[in-house]
Amino acid sequence: MNGKREGSRYIHNFGRKKSRFEGHSKRPILPIFEPSGLLELESNQKDGIQLKHVEPEDAMSPDKYNSLYNIPKLERVRYELIIYRKGIKGEMSRTALNNKSCYVIGRGLGRSLRDVETDKEEVIIADISIPEESCSKEHCAIQFRQKNDTLMPYLIDLDSSNGTSLNGSSIPSSRYIELKSGDIICVSEDENDTDFELVFVAV
Repeated sequence: MNGKREGSRYIHNFGRKKSRFEGHSKRPILPIFEPSGLLELESNQKDGIQLKHVEPEDAMSPDKYNSLYNIPKLERVRYELIIYRKGIKGEMSRTALNNKSCYVIGRGLGRSLRDVETDKEEVIIADISIPEESCSKEHCAIQFRQKNDTLMPYLIDLDSSNGTSLNGSSIPSSRYIELKSGDIICVSEDENDTDFELVFVAV
């Protein structure tokens, strides 16, 4: 990822902010065609709200995986999600992804919103909030799964309004896509339509 961060400056072209990760190498998007649990009618709620994402049976947190397989501390993989805002040097936030098997990414504007129909304050559902109105309340999720004694991180779009892109390529909705360290997630099918870039890190 060192080479990906070289340009901390932004070049403005026709008034549009360019990504600090310009030229980031793309890789094929290979979805896993298996039941995702999305919108499954189960008791899966937060603050009385039915959640879209139902975790798969093989869901496992990194902490639990390390404990189960007695992984020495020096050999444990550290997972993080770093959020950058276009046009601003340096990271906006950094979240450790270790103690949960799933992290939902969604809208969180840092102020109270009221639902027009019910006149109730909007409940922030996301574990990781993005302060952008075009981002859905449950936009996408990072899901850890145990596959053949190996812990694997995946990205899944939760049937969001504007879609999700990975390294500049739109991903299919409701399908698990394997994540690699250095992958760049945007909460829009078109990375130019969002001011934020989320970098998945596994070190």
